[in-house]
Amino acid sequence: MQISTPASPHHPPRTRLRLRVVYKLFLLLTLAIVLALGALGSITILNLRSGFVAYVNTLDLARLSPLAQELDQRADAMQGFDGLRDRAAWDALLHRLLDPKPPHGAPDPAAMRPPPPLAPPPRAPGRDNDAPPPPALAPRVSLLDAQHRWIVGAPLRADALQRPLQQNGALVGWLALRPLTHPVESRDTDFLSAQIRDMVLLAGVLVLLALVVAWIFARHLLAPLRDVERSADRLANGTYGQHLETLRRDELGDLVRHINRLSSALQANESARRRWIADISHELRTPLSIVRGEIEAMQDGVRVADARGLRSLHEEVMRLDRLVDDLHQLSMADLGTLSYRPQLIDIAELIDTACASLEPIAREAQLTIEHDLSSALVRVDPDRMRQLIDNVIGNSLRYSDRGGRMHIGMAIQAQSVDIVFDDTPPGVDADSLARLFEPLYRGEASRDRKYGGSGLGLAIAQRIATAHDGTLRALPSPLGGLRIVLTLPLVPR
Repeated sequence: MQISTPASPHHPPRTRLRLRVVYKLFLLLTLAIVLALGALGSITILNLRSGFVAYVNTLDLARLSPLAQELDQRADAMQGFDGLRDRAAWDALLHRLLDPKPPHGAPDPAAMRPPPPLAPPPRAPGRDNDAPPPPALAPRVSLLDAQHRWIVGAPLRADALQRPLQQNGALVGWLALRPLTHPVESRDTDFLSAQIRDMVLLAGVLVLLALVVAWIFARHLLAPLRDVERSADRLANGTYGQHLETLRRDELGDLVRHINRLSSALQANESARRRWIADISHELRTPLSIVRGEIEAMQDGVRVADARGLRSLHEEVMRLDRLVDDLHQLSMADLGTLSYRPQLIDIAELIDTACASLEPIAREAQLTIEHDLSSALVRVDPDRMRQLIDNVIGNSLRYSDRGGRMHIGMAIQAQSVDIVFDDTPPGVDADSLARLFEPLYRGEASRDRKYGGSGLGLAIAQRIATAHDGTLRALPSPLGGLRIVLTLPLVPR
């Protein structure tokens, strides 16, 4: 029994030979060109053959003009050509007017002449008098009466070519010619063969030219794919931030631009991941260092393990607990696993309740909360929406200067409602507004952890707003601080 061993991770298993896309496209274009030229050439050759045979038949019918003139002038034409019903008389007439050969059974006059004393000088090749005589028409000609009844000559066929015979303007009969189905004369076949040969040579030249054009076109069309392949390989190996240059406006140009955006997004995500890890480590290290220092001071007898020391330890532990809880909620919001129980509520009442509960904190911070609200029905989870409102108001109360104020307004649109939170200085610069909803980001140096914030409140609030089909935006406030705009879908009454 044969046992197969798995391939080493450093040596990938052998695969079948891959055919590059440029070769596939080139072969496809080549096949299409060859098939198109082959079909066109075959149809052209068939048309040439049939057209040339029809042309030869037309010329043969015109060669019957002397015979037709002779028959038009015969005295027995009005009586159905009774004098020509004898086959010998008909053959003699055809021989005299059409066929250079003697009639059947008659001696050849040329054979009875004495030979010339001297042979004639040779003629230059290619002249008309060197051409062989045209083929005999006699075996193909038949005579018909005015009612298309056969009189004499070749058997009548349904596809025979006919020309009328008239005497004094009256129809007296028909001459019928059996058509050729293919050229029989050597010069006709030589001419047709030469035409077909030239067409084949021209088709070959066109195929070669088309192959060159197809190869250039295929390489030009798929040139960005090589850069995209190398860029995708670098992205797969963790090298981000490299951009490809392109001026194309087709789908391949769009693909290059999508790869560039993907590279930028992966680089931003990688930077955010590293910053996220560094920020979490920093946020956790600070309270842990404080707790460790407090405990070691108590162990060394530097600090007494009294109620004050235990209260300080408890505050740091609670801060750690809040940070871990916020991280847990943020991760659940990113994963979409936060539970929501939407209900139809009046958002103005929910905001009014939140303001009342936060009023003691505002007084302690020497801040005033003002609100100008109108009744508006929305379908939200009351607990999660209350968490969002608490985070936004708490952020303003935490970072606004003492003696300031916070104003909450509302603008009802046709299908949505905007809740506007404005506070007084300090504000947030324009560069920090776009990053304000990033986890653990603080917009100002003054807005640091000494105010008790984990830097996750606005990030969690934005995820809650998104889960309710809403948006949360940060703008400069006309009061000099920060404006937060919450937009939610409005339920019509």
